[in-house]
Amino acid sequence: MRWSGPTGTPCASIGPIAAFLLISLLLLPGPVWAAGGGASSSGNTSLVLVLLGVLAAAYLLTHFVVERLQQRFLFVTGIEYVIVGVLLSPVVAELGSGASLAPAVAFGVGWVALLRGTEQSVALLQDSPRFSLRVAALDFVLTGSLITVCAWAAFTRWLEVDTAQALQVAAMMGCAGAAGSTSATSLLSARFPQLAGGFLPTLARSARYTELIAIGGVGVILAVFHDQPLNAPVVLGPSDWVLLTLGLGVALGWLFSTFVGEDRSDHTVFLAMVGIISLATGAALFVDLSGMAVNLVLGIVLANTASGAGLHTTLIRTRKPMVLTMLVLAGVLWRPVPWVEGLVVVGGYMGLRVAGKLVGSWLASAGTPLRGDLGRGGLAQGDVALAIALSMRLVVDDSPLVDLAFTAIVSSVVIFELMASRLLKGLLVDAGELRQDQDLRPRGMEAGT
Repeated sequence: MRWSGPTGTPCASIGPIAAFLLISLLLLPGPVWAAGGGASSSGNTSLVLVLLGVLAAAYLLTHFVVERLQQRFLFVTGIEYVIVGVLLSPVVAELGSGASLAPAVAFGVGWVALLRGTEQSVALLQDSPRFSLRVAALDFVLTGSLITVCAWAAFTRWLEVDTAQALQVAAMMGCAGAAGSTSATSLLSARFPQLAGGFLPTLARSARYTELIAIGGVGVILAVFHDQPLNAPVVLGPSDWVLLTLGLGVALGWLFSTFVGEDRSDHTVFLAMVGIISLATGAALFVDLSGMAVNLVLGIVLANTASGAGLHTTLIRTRKPMVLTMLVLAGVLWRPVPWVEGLVVVGGYMGLRVAGKLVGSWLASAGTPLRGDLGRGGLAQGDVALAIALSMRLVVDDSPLVDLAFTAIVSSVVIFELMASRLLKGLLVDAGELRQDQDLRPRGMEAGT
């Protein structure tokens, strides 16, 4: 497979190779992650080989089958990779403990946040479509608040759980639910280039803003619920931990901007990216802060330096295999939950998400040329929500409550990804920007070609 470089010229793809190498490096035992014990070296090696084989087969399936189906039927899916992970879970449990996956999970979470951060250059922010920030703010506040309050009330009323943990988990669910995705807008923009002048850019940019706010929200949540170390010489409050998160991101951003230097080769930038994510995420987790928030701030700093463009291009090239890896990891880390409670939590979570986004978009459209039902086109949920779910596994103590929340977020991601593109197309048809009978066949398959 080949990718297009920033100037449109073909260049060799480092995506699949990069992802597989990263999984190999991250799953092999290291001094930091193996400090508390864990699987043996042979067990970790077997785990690496199994995961590499599964990921290679899944990537080939995506490239030759799934991508064509997505273009033909306008859907984005990840459920097949989650199912692969679920089926792989007993093998992983047999070969080693779940802790052996922690480095890969941490890297994936940091990768998503760094990618979002490197998109936030000053020039790009200045060119944002009108009303996109307004839509994102109301969308996030209403959706996030609705999910957080209802989830916390349900958890404390019907489940015997710790009140503080219930609030922390509910708040992280709220951030994941409020986070949007550009998967549907990107798919339709690629299929129908004439839509570039409509309200599709507003939807895309507002989704990006909700992702940024969600990542920052997770950073604040972990700061608020940060445990004070015993016998600590200095007592730090939530605001201090927030400032430490910001300071760590800024400091590492400045450090790595000088580290990359003038060498802009693909290999140098790729190795720098691996080092950036590994060190930033590891430093954040060492002090029990959000690796996502630190990498987001770090990425924003790098986006406004000379090395930012090259780093962002490398992250884009590795996006597909890394998301594939995260979906498989989500399946591996999923734990069965009681059917009744699971269905109630998943259904309630998705219903509250739809209600929040519809009401938020309706309020945001008041006094603007935007449609009141704009929320119909903003239901996609992708990388950031998945990363928040995986982050929850890393930073929150294991409990049945976390299992329910993890199930709800991952289920919501795969279901909304299946529905979002079709819902967005319906909105565009109702708005008159697209015909109902628009040809959906892939380019090059039109009659007479």
